[in-house]
Amino acid sequence: MTEPVPLIVRRRIPVPRDRVFEAFRSAEALAAWFTPSADVMLDIMAFDFTVGGRFRFAYVMPDRRRPVVGGVYDLIEPPVRIGCSWIWEAPDPLADVPMHVLFEFHARHNGTDIVITHRGIPSDQACTIHEAGWDGALDSLQRHFGVTVPGERITADA
Repeated sequence: MTEPVPLIVRRRIPVPRDRVFEAFRSAEALAAWFTPSADVMLDIMAFDFTVGGRFRFAYVMPDRRRPVVGGVYDLIEPPVRIGCSWIWEAPDPLADVPMHVLFEFHARHNGTDIVITHRGIPSDQACTIHEAGWDGALDSLQRHFGVTVPGERITADA
């Protein structure tokens, strides 16, 4: 069986790469923005931003559900990239499905290109849901930086 095609989400935002990377480095920074929409809160239950360090987050949904995701950081190269496993917990339909997320930050003269590559998503429906979540998280990141104009979705060649 072949691995599903990875989900790749790209966005250019007018914020320097170092500042974008810093938004991923601490629990306090992540809690301020790392959600798929403004009406979802993030409860950080564990956060060790080191290679081999673990994280565990609960997303507090408007209907009070609390989907939980966790993983281990396997790559941290400031300010260029971050890699981690990404595993949802029961009762999520994707519970225990091993996935991996790579965040890449490319410096541009007018900001940063962010590329999120999410591997191991097992279905088209789950891919659509995760794509909406990552797009929403990037919208939240922009709001965190006070950027009010929509970020520019970019292609692989941009």
